[in-house]
Amino acid sequence: MKHSVVLQYDRCLGCTTCIKNCPTEAIRVRSGKAAILNERCIDCGRCIQVCPHGAIKSLSDPLEK
Repeated sequence: MKHSVVLQYDRCLGCTTCIKNCPTEAIRVRSGKAAILNERCIDCGRCIQVCPHGAIKSLSDPLEK
């Protein structure tokens, strides 16, 4: 399954804000960076909204598709 929520590892500081706000507990910190557990993520976007470092973004297909 392809997810629209992706992590930009170079911007992540491992602050745990996304973890605390994820309704499905789909995020963990591994080696000081967040990691999204694809099998738990429901693409709600809450982590995108709360990340203070802009490390999580949404991918989408162009409108032509």
